[in-house]
Amino acid sequence: MRIAGRRTDQHWAMLKQRLLLEPNESLWQQAFDQYYQTRINTRYLKPIDSIRRHDTRNGEGFAIVALFCSLLEFLESCERGYNFHFIGRSNDSLQPYEYNERQASSYFKDFLRTRKPFDRLVPSALVNSFYKDVRCGLLHEARTKGDWYISTAKSNGVLISQESGKITLFRNQLTPALEIYFEDYQSRLLNDQNTQAAFVRKFDFLCQH
Repeated sequence: MRIAGRRTDQHWAMLKQRLLLEPNESLWQQAFDQYYQTRINTRYLKPIDSIRRHDTRNGEGFAIVALFCSLLEFLESCERGYNFHFIGRSNDSLQPYEYNERQASSYFKDFLRTRKPFDRLVPSALVNSFYKDVRCGLLHEARTKGDWYISTAKSNGVLISQESGKITLFRNQLTPALEIYFEDYQSRLLNDQNTQAAFVRKFDFLCQH
């Protein structure tokens, strides 16, 4: 099963064994580049870039922001090393390091509240509205709701502005913000054992299904 580009669960098993037996910064850099970054690039960032290259300003922003919202929960689950388990009305119970659909919204919101640089780019008072009116609006109804608008305008690094009852999300700032986040995550992955343990758990989960 492919989990990152052409790399499979078997490739991950071999790298994981080396990470556990002889952990070093070079191997963790390899894990970041070949698995984490490749998975995100091929499934999210390259598609976003492709949409932007063919941008006619006729609705592409909805697709770009929807992909971004879809990505955030994955990023937070990597931070925690948790796997999503849909329970619905079944009698299933959560296993260690699992979360369910009732907890998913908190992953999205916590990412915006606590992860650099989104903790300063998204006003804390707007986090709940971002989830409800942007994320849920786009994924369930193909639109933003409330007072939210998606803009292609230049914003000098500002991701969200709020004035005169209008909340503007500057979509061209999403990728630069993600790049800052990835740089911070990479630094922690190379040096922090808790981040490393969460990474291993997450990619083990990805290889199970």
